[in-house]
Amino acid sequence: MNEKTRHRLRRVEEKNVRIRHIPRELDAIWAGLQQELGEGQVVTRACMSNLIIYCDDDDQTLEVNEALPRIVSAHPCRVILLTGLGYTGEPGLDVFVSGLYSKLPGGLQVSAELIRVIADSSARKRLAPVARAHLVGDLPTTLWWASHEPAPFLGETFNPLTAMADQIIYDSFGWQSPTKGMQAMSRWVQAQSAEYVIYNLAWRRLKYWRNLLSQVLDPAVQPNALSAVSKLHIEHGPHAVAMSSLLVGWLASLLGWRVEGGKVVAGKQTVWQFSIGNRRVPVTLTRLVEAPPGPSRIDWRWREGSAERRAVFADLGGDRIGVVEVESDIPVRLLHAPAACQADLVSAQMAHRARDRVFERALETGNSMTSVLLG
Repeated sequence: MNEKTRHRLRRVEEKNVRIRHIPRELDAIWAGLQQELGEGQVVTRACMSNLIIYCDDDDQTLEVNEALPRIVSAHPCRVILLTGLGYTGEPGLDVFVSGLYSKLPGGLQVSAELIRVIADSSARKRLAPVARAHLVGDLPTTLWWASHEPAPFLGETFNPLTAMADQIIYDSFGWQSPTKGMQAMSRWVQAQSAEYVIYNLAWRRLKYWRNLLSQVLDPAVQPNALSAVSKLHIEHGPHAVAMSSLLVGWLASLLGWRVEGGKVVAGKQTVWQFSIGNRRVPVTLTRLVEAPPGPSRIDWRWREGSAERRAVFADLGGDRIGVVEVESDIPVRLLHAPAACQADLVSAQMAHRARDRVFERALETGNSMTSVLLG
């Protein structure tokens, strides 16, 4: 579906229904749309998979619900949107059904059947059975854990949902307890990665930074930059310590760095000591109050003979990242790095169902990094 069609997606008015009536009411959506058509026109359904989404509360559910057209226009699916703690008209669960569709020359195409289930404080454990009963059979299932809580922290809710999924998507950006969250999630992934395709959206957000570092510090371009690294300092915006740590984990796993120690300083800095052969390399993350989300500046230093050389990379604004010429000893290089919204990241990931071994190794190294911080 092209961009023009994406913006023309229409919603079927949401209807409050009883759980046992969900299939009937979904059929009614089809019947109602068919009545709008002329002779020879038909209603068709595009459905590539199931998408289960777990949100913490009504506010987050509203944000995700508004983003759904961007997801289903790229990846049509049945959507089961779960709210862990929301407002319900009566005790227990509230259920709503609706749909998203577009007009085509031959009729209408339904891109999503949407089942929205809201639980109060007593009914969260009932979300998984409702979701399981309404999956489209013989199609792959993605679980998008949209919660701001790391999934293992809500294991009673998370684990039953994983039993239905082939692919699990989460996002470490915005975690309130990033160090504990990274440790819990990396351990869970390490134990379960053989069962599922697991993916952190922060990894996709780091794509352009990883490309830039790979291009500029390639041994064919800068022979000693990687092998003789002496110091690394990363500045990042609010809520991005987990993402920046994942970037360090990627570097450490590729370059064979071994973490020897670490500490959190005054809540704004995270410091690690890595060993490379018989050398120690300090790595520091610094949180800036006013900075874009994610890494904003990377200061990479290495030894070349008796001299120290330096490459500074930064978010330059205007969807560009690159080498800061006045602070670096290397030629300028710029990279176009357009920011992607969360919905586009999710739809892109749903299309890729193979395991990412590089990501998994970075996460495994991240587990060692968080372990030394937590003792």
